[in-house]
Amino acid sequence: MEEPENPKLRRLEAIPAKQQGRDVIALRDPEGYTRGLVALPPPIYYIASLCDGTRSLRDLQAAYVRRFGDIITSDQVAAIISELDGKLLLDNENFRAYKRRLDEEYLSLPNRPMTSAGSGYAADPRELVQQIRTMMEEAGEPRRLDGMPVGVVAPHIDLERGRECYGKLYSALAASFSADYQPLVVVLGTCHGEMEGPFALTRKNYLTPLGLVETDVGLAEGLARAAGMDGLGDELSHRSEHSIEVQLPLLGVAFGGVDRFRLLPITCNSFHPCIEDGRSPSEVPEIASFITALQGLLSAMEDKAFFIASADLAHVGRRFGSLVPLDAVLLSSTIAKDREMLQKVEEGDAEGFFSYIAAEKDARHVCGLPPIYALGKTLDGRRGELIDHCHWFDPNEGSAVTFAGLVFPR
Repeated sequence: MEEPENPKLRRLEAIPAKQQGRDVIALRDPEGYTRGLVALPPPIYYIASLCDGTRSLRDLQAAYVRRFGDIITSDQVAAIISELDGKLLLDNENFRAYKRRLDEEYLSLPNRPMTSAGSGYAADPRELVQQIRTMMEEAGEPRRLDGMPVGVVAPHIDLERGRECYGKLYSALAASFSADYQPLVVVLGTCHGEMEGPFALTRKNYLTPLGLVETDVGLAEGLARAAGMDGLGDELSHRSEHSIEVQLPLLGVAFGGVDRFRLLPITCNSFHPCIEDGRSPSEVPEIASFITALQGLLSAMEDKAFFIASADLAHVGRRFGSLVPLDAVLLSSTIAKDREMLQKVEEGDAEGFFSYIAAEKDARHVCGLPPIYALGKTLDGRRGELIDHCHWFDPNEGSAVTFAGLVFPR
């Protein structure tokens, strides 16, 4: 295998971890082309982190010697790069050929395969139903809602870490669901990988352990036309994205089966360009036109449309790029800022929600910004109610994720 002169690492998540008691850096592919984690010792990760496409193998060798004071030969550096290439971690033709093959295979399928079964939630149908029912029972007496809400904000963290919040939100929905109600469920999900355009739909049905969830292809195509999109957008953004998938088993249990609703799945791209440019997403024509189309869909569907913003909140600590581990004091500050930010959502102030995050330059990495903003704008100022606000905290790693459940009455 011929090694590139200036190797470039793909866009991967770097997570500090322990392996057999030793410090390692675990690399995770948010797009799911490489499964599982790839653990690298810190010196090897140091070389990998410098692979930005501008440094030659000799540059990497010199940088390593300066950093660690150890001798490393050019052959050793080449072997490290070869290993990274073999694990499909480099942005090069080897990976792109592999990606093209997987993309073609995916696009030829009628149904989207599961990617989170066994990791984000139980893969066995019986275990999954029991997992969800137990979460809902542990939540206690369901919050009394005045009928099915028009929309909710829900976490998209794995079910075990988010069990309290999921339990409270979905037990309230289950108590409000009537047997004759068969809604169109519009799920706005954060896209954690790369995608083109601000939003993307798909023609594919979604497979779950509880059965097939049918996508309303006609409505997907109609919404795309109303928004002035070129086709359905980047359908590949749905391939490995878990934020939509994780809601479907929960809906299936709460509604009495995955055949009790139709699906309109929508992936949402990052709004970071808006934050960097200092402008509201509403000033971006592609975003504004899509939200106008969503508003038209809601108006046309009346009480048959039910919206979910599948959205976690802050991601703070070492796992998410901070050099300082998160402690109880910093976590408390993060939670307090969450509450201020969520107040904007409860007030139906989508622009205020965006402005709060933009003022921080998204320092807390609120990955749920696009779906929550899109939901708020679609509901056009409708007020919401906070059901729960929770967090997952790893004190050993010094990292946390926050999330919340909110409902918007009709």
